[in-house]
Amino acid sequence: MKDKLKGLIVGLTIGSLVAGSTVFAGTNIKLDAVIENVKYMFSGVEKQSGQSIIYNGQLFVSASTFAKNTGQDFNYDGKNKTAWVGKKEGTYKYLSDLSYARTDVEGVKFHFNKWVNAGDYILSPYNGKFIIADNEYIHGIAIENMVFQSNTGKGSIEYNLNGKYKKLTGFIGIDDHSKDSANPGMVKFIADGKEIYYSSEMLGGDVPKEIKLDTSGVLKLRIEFTTTGEDYRSSTMIDFVEAKLFQ
Repeated sequence: MKDKLKGLIVGLTIGSLVAGSTVFAGTNIKLDAVIENVKYMFSGVEKQSGQSIIYNGQLFVSASTFAKNTGQDFNYDGKNKTAWVGKKEGTYKYLSDLSYARTDVEGVKFHFNKWVNAGDYILSPYNGKFIIADNEYIHGIAIENMVFQSNTGKGSIEYNLNGKYKKLTGFIGIDDHSKDSANPGMVKFIADGKEIYYSSEMLGGDVPKEIKLDTSGVLKLRIEFTTTGEDYRSSTMIDFVEAKLFQ
């Protein structure tokens, strides 16, 4: 067989394929693809060589094989159409997809799962994903400090958990859109009136802080976002991303 077969029509079920950094699941498609011999290097060590599919500039490879060679587990949940690379987590809900009980804002604006018309008359309006230290996220809650009102601002959001969830996980940090802001941001978590986590000051460019909180029996969760500083020209945007509540 030739090393490269251009224009080959390949029928694929890509429930166990990886293209770039994206895992595809549960779709039967036909592709005008190219087959090439590809050498796979993992941290500088050759692990596998063989024929692989190239489509639209993307390399498709077995997700299970890829995960194994990076030292991670791979599981495909056909029922929920979800591919897990690494540890498979239990049943969860994204916090940003739940209805909140109330918000209180002072000089800030909340955004859910993405920025929507963020920025004021000083900053150019911005739409798109939440990004912390070059890592993009598609789920989360974030606040935008409205710089035209003040260089400081605070906002809180409350959720009625009603004792249904055992654990809250996620990452917090300053969004890259305001990474040059001179003003730090902080996040505080309060469960039934008791503080259970405080982030301390965060600045743009810092790697996100991982959150793992015990919420067993918690009835009401309150999350407080705060920005402060001396620079009236800076607008600080704080993200709480991949926020998951586990039952």
